[in-house]
Amino acid sequence: MDSSDRRERLVMAVLVSGVPVLTALDVPATQKFWIEVLGFTEEFLTEDFGCVSRDGVELFICSVEDQVVPDNTQAWLRVRDIDSLHAEWSARVSLDYADASHPAMTAIKEVPWGREFGLRDPAGNLVHFSELSEAKPARTVR
Repeated sequence: MDSSDRRERLVMAVLVSGVPVLTALDVPATQKFWIEVLGFTEEFLTEDFGCVSRDGVELFICSVEDQVVPDNTQAWLRVRDIDSLHAEWSARVSLDYADASHPAMTAIKEVPWGREFGLRDPAGNLVHFSELSEAKPARTVR
């Protein structure tokens, strides 16, 4: 195989998606929240690992034995029409984010890349839902 054959083969490889991994002491209960409260679909579930999806986006949920892990797990998901998604979920999820005893959402806020809100699930994971702005943020040159 010469170098041009290797270059052609390398060009064909394409990354197509990523799957955020959330963590939980109780995977079935956490997965139930994503399905029943947030409208995700169950892809599969075992006692210690599960997968939900919505609109072609998947989330894995993995069992851990220490609450410190979910309390420090974060993920970011890109969305379209963040206002509608926030309105849909705020009818079912508390907006009192300061009270860490239950699932809650933040208000939508402006960030350098657009707008986003955070959602803490019952396990303690923080998932950010963000909508990119039309204008790209300036890049920092180092």
